[in-house]
Amino acid sequence: MKLRQPLIYLGAVLISLFAISPFVWMVLTSMKPQSDIYSSPLSYFPTSLHTGGYTAMLNPHADDNVNFMKWFYNTVIVSLLTTVFSIVISALGGYSMSRFRYRGRMAIGYLILITQMLPGSLLIIPLYIIMKQYNLLNSHFGLVIAYSTVAIPFCTWMLKGYFDSVSSSIDEAAMVDGAGRWRTFASIIMPLTLPGLVVTAIFSFLTSWNEFLFAQTFLSDYGKWTLSVGIASFQGQYVVNWDYLMAGSVMTTLPIVIAFWALQKYLVSGMTAGAVK
Repeated sequence: MKLRQPLIYLGAVLISLFAISPFVWMVLTSMKPQSDIYSSPLSYFPTSLHTGGYTAMLNPHADDNVNFMKWFYNTVIVSLLTTVFSIVISALGGYSMSRFRYRGRMAIGYLILITQMLPGSLLIIPLYIIMKQYNLLNSHFGLVIAYSTVAIPFCTWMLKGYFDSVSSSIDEAAMVDGAGRWRTFASIIMPLTLPGLVVTAIFSFLTSWNEFLFAQTFLSDYGKWTLSVGIASFQGQYVVNWDYLMAGSVMTTLPIVIAFWALQKYLVSGMTAGAVK
């Protein structure tokens, strides 16, 4: 029994080191000169500090083939719009499935859930045809629609679970006091499910922030690329700019790490609440 707790701590430390080792390797590689990256045997720590990758990312005039800040701006816009659309639509859908009783309610819910069983690659061709018909190709709004089709079904079911955890008597009490359905939903139910909304928003944001396949297929202009497509362009057919690739990856990952750190209170409570439903 005395050895049990130290072994648990040791296991937790080893798992944590295993989890963060790719990120540490990415950071160290981003600061290595090319000679260290291709050295044999491979050195873990850089022999000299090299910041050329970060300079190229932050200075738009350093390299004509790199437009990191523009890609970053595009990714932020697309991710935020996807998050807003997903939260609004899935909140309304989840509340409807949770509170209203109508014919075909569960059938519609299961139909929404079935869409999560389809791989994203299966949706590329039909989405491409639809966007071509409505002139949405090579536009950020079209990309937002594509991302929303992936995020909304999952978010709808997740928020339905959170709405189910709020007693319907709260709705009835609010309406007895004179609040309408919309005010009850916006002013009472939504604040009570804030942890669930944060978790859902993070899922929607990450879905669009890290997505590559849709962005590469639907965006063709260099100036409209997102971060995932732009960073992938550093990997050429014969040469890989590892310093650019790793520096861009580090700078792409940092906003997500900061967001998780800032929202961890809501994230943990939301995941815990969802786990016991």
